[in-house]
Amino acid sequence: MKPTMFKFYTPANWLENRVKIALIGVGGTGSEVLTSLARIDYAIRELGHAGFHVTAWDGDQVERPNIGRQAFYPSDLGHNKAVLTIQRINYLYGQDWIGIPEMFSIECNKPEYFDLVITCVDVAQFRADLSQCCRSKHCRTLWLDTGNGAHTGQVILGRLSHHDDCQITLPSVYDFHPELNGMVDSNTPSCSMEEALASQELPINRAIANVAMQLIWGLLRNGGLNWQGAYLDITKGSQIPINIA
Repeated sequence: MKPTMFKFYTPANWLENRVKIALIGVGGTGSEVLTSLARIDYAIRELGHAGFHVTAWDGDQVERPNIGRQAFYPSDLGHNKAVLTIQRINYLYGQDWIGIPEMFSIECNKPEYFDLVITCVDVAQFRADLSQCCRSKHCRTLWLDTGNGAHTGQVILGRLSHHDDCQITLPSVYDFHPELNGMVDSNTPSCSMEEALASQELPINRAIANVAMQLIWGLLRNGGLNWQGAYLDITKGSQIPINIA
């Protein structure tokens, strides 16, 4: 059988070493992504890989409208989302991942230190600022961005920076959507389950996390990708892949 010819090959250090991952945001999509990372980590370690080391940031506490819509339970009320979820994973899987009960600060933290940065935030300007902070730096960090509306969403895998010796220029969410810079978000918190579900369909976060999981699994299991994300609409049952040019 002819071997698959990928347009983007998994970085060699991903296959040889423990993959360092920064997860920014452990809310609706982030909590689903984090549990997916734990499953992938367990599977690849069983196959002989060194696995992941994840550091997760979120400054918010679990509130009642989060229960059921996000990967939290009634007993989680009042606990920090990042610390709680990481502690649960560490206990269940015997891991040493880190949860930080703060919002990620571009000024204080170094995204280029990680092999993969995953953003699960609902602030457009943060994405633009993150892209700009690493634009001129020589780093090989990959950036997996997730975002969604009420019933639509996107997942885009790209690079935090672009330089001449890259195998391929893999555009990021900011390259696809430069209008993120200056965009004003409307992030009024929901006070009840009814309000939350009126603004966001229940399955959308899991659908977004599943696409992210497919991309990460493809990099670790198959050695490369011919696509770098997708646009989803769960009311139409559609998933349109973003093929690597």
